[in-house]
Amino acid sequence: MASKAEQAAALADAFAALVGEGRPVTVRSLREKARVGTDAAREWLVRNRPAAEVPEVPADALVPVLGPLWSAAVTAARDELAETTAAERAALVGAEADALAEAATQRSRAEQAEAEVARLAAELDAAQTAVQEAGRRAVAAEKAAATAAEAEHAARERAHTAELNAADARATARTLRTILDSTRSDQDGN
Repeated sequence: MASKAEQAAALADAFAALVGEGRPVTVRSLREKARVGTDAAREWLVRNRPAAEVPEVPADALVPVLGPLWSAAVTAARDELAETTAAERAALVGAEADALAEAATQRSRAEQAEAEVARLAAELDAAQTAVQEAGRRAVAAEKAAATAAEAEHAARERAHTAELNAADARATARTLRTILDSTRSDQDGN
C-alpha cells in the first residue's frame, strides 16, 4: 500500500493532469486518475481544491520578484540547449568520422580485392597459355609419333622386302649351286 506522501503526490499529479486536459475535477475522476481510494481522493480535494473566489494574481507586484527568476530560468534553458546541441554536434561529428574511417577501410579492402582479382586473372591467363602450349606440344608429339610410326612401318616393309629378296637370292644361289654341282658331276662322270 502506498504511503500518505506517495498518495498525496499521486493526487497532486492527477489534479494537474485533469486541469491540463480541461476535464472537471471530481472525487471520482481524481480517484481514477491517481488510482487511490475514494476517501483519500475526497480528503485531498477538500484540503486542496482552489477556492472559487480567489482574486487575480497581482502580476505587477510579482514582476520585480519573478523577473530575475524568469531571466535565470531562460538563461539556464539556453545554456542547457547549447550544451545539448554541442553534445549532439560532437556525437554527429564523431559518427561522421567513424563512418569516413569505415568507408576508407572498405575502400582499401575493395582495392585489395581488385588487386587480388587482377593477380588471379593474370595467373589464369598464364595457366591458359601454358595449357594451350601443352596442347600444341601434344599435337606436335602426336604428329611426330604418327610420322615415326609410318617410318617404322615403311622400314619394316623394306626389311620384309629385303628378307624376301635375300631368301629369293639364297634360293637362287642354292638352285645355281645345285645346277653347278650337277653340271660338274656330269662333266666329271663323262
